[in-house]
Amino acid sequence: VGVELFWVWIECLIGYGVSFGGFIVLDLFLESRKSWISQVLGNAGAGDDSSLVVSVLCDVLGIIQVSVGQVGESFLQVLNDMPLFYKVILGSPPASQLFGGIPNPEEEVKLWKSFRDNLESVMVMLDKRYIADTCFAWLKECVNKISGRNLIDAIGSGQELASAEKSIRETMESKQVLQGSLEWLKSVFGSEIELPWSRIRELVLEDDSDLWDEIFEGAFLGRMKAIIDLRFRELTGTVDVVNTISAVVDSFTTQNDVQRYLIRPYAAGGVWFLESNAKKTGVSSGFKVHPEESEFQSCLNAYFGPEVSRIRDAVDVSCQSILEDLLSFLESPKASQRLKDLAPYLQSKCYESVSTILMALQTELDSLYGSMENGNKEVPTTVTVEKSLFIGRLLFAFQNHSKHIPLILGSPRFWASGNASTVGKLPSLVKHSRFGSDSSVCDSPGRQTNLGSKRQNSSVTAALFGAREGASHELEELNKTIGDLCIRAYNLWILWMSDELAAIVSQDLKQDDALTLSTPGR
Repeated sequence: VGVELFWVWIECLIGYGVSFGGFIVLDLFLESRKSWISQVLGNAGAGDDSSLVVSVLCDVLGIIQVSVGQVGESFLQVLNDMPLFYKVILGSPPASQLFGGIPNPEEEVKLWKSFRDNLESVMVMLDKRYIADTCFAWLKECVNKISGRNLIDAIGSGQELASAEKSIRETMESKQVLQGSLEWLKSVFGSEIELPWSRIRELVLEDDSDLWDEIFEGAFLGRMKAIIDLRFRELTGTVDVVNTISAVVDSFTTQNDVQRYLIRPYAAGGVWFLESNAKKTGVSSGFKVHPEESEFQSCLNAYFGPEVSRIRDAVDVSCQSILEDLLSFLESPKASQRLKDLAPYLQSKCYESVSTILMALQTELDSLYGSMENGNKEVPTTVTVEKSLFIGRLLFAFQNHSKHIPLILGSPRFWASGNASTVGKLPSLVKHSRFGSDSSVCDSPGRQTNLGSKRQNSSVTAALFGAREGASHELEELNKTIGDLCIRAYNLWILWMSDELAAIVSQDLKQDDALTLSTPGR
């Protein structure tokens, strides 16, 4: 019935003298395929598992490829061969002859030839440029439908994005998807086709652009940025320095007894013991973990205390995880282009995140200075000083014993190096650190191979080595800010200690008339 109605429609067009071509049929075909794509996209949502989303995207890509291939076979005139659509039209009888017997064969043949001649005279072949433009317009509409579903939001990491890209590219290059167009391609090119989509793209779209670029690259790049942004916001929310400072300091006595404070037993940081043989350690001591290095680590941990080490490691672990996730996403033929866009974005978000932590520390320091200057009796000066020392140790840990903050803010070339031979070339925040932390993140120089060793032969390595050499301006700004805050934190302790020592000396002098001075003790 559908075929009969189709032919009745054509006969009506001819009867009214309408020039009939494939324009309307092509539009109807592409519109039907667009509806099919919408139906397939409805099988998944942004809240579904990423594997289901990738499967749906591959199905949609297959529909797009098959549709473009069928458009080429049906409407595109290649060499002297008539397209399939026109062959079918001219080789089929009119609707009036589809059913029933043929009482007068000679008259029927005559009428059929007349009908065919009339039909052929009004048929118009579609221009190649028109077909290409129509397919591109349709392709953009398909892209809008895919983007409007926000399916890629279900993919939660750069590693999953890389896996999804691999699956989609395998679908795009598969011969199985375009199995129905292989015979047509063989007749056009005269031989078996290994990359059918490339040939279809060349014939139908008259363009060498990658289908991945047209549909997915922008969406995947935007999703990776969203993932980076989310991970750094999670980092900022996890590191609550103000409450940590209060919790650590609250464990001290609230009595304002300076002498008891000075001789207190304290295992929460600020204690430094280092044997003389540890002075022999350094970057030049080799790449193996020496006993001196372990001794240095123990002393460093004792000085920082568990809470400072925890905050520093939390920041470093997050930065390492985000960087590795980005490197996974860069494993692509688009590595160089992505790096140019994502490297500055990653550095900017890292700088913003660390700056947020520093702003909280600066606000706390302002409060401590205000409390000290106003002589607030409710808060013992020993507590105020202890808070400033904690802040000072935390800033010192960020500046000299953090690995991945300066690694991210430095040159992207070092992102894939990750070995001790590059330590001397890294930005100042890393170069001044002899061993880093004892954690699995801030390894010693001999173990700094996490990021680079497994990527030395990958496409991302070539892109990274083509990046700029210098560190970002954010690294210099961050280094200056940390240095200034660190000085300010320890300066509060110095001022307080000077006053207290002067008071102690003055009191002792008053107890010994022979040592009494005419000038103030301070």
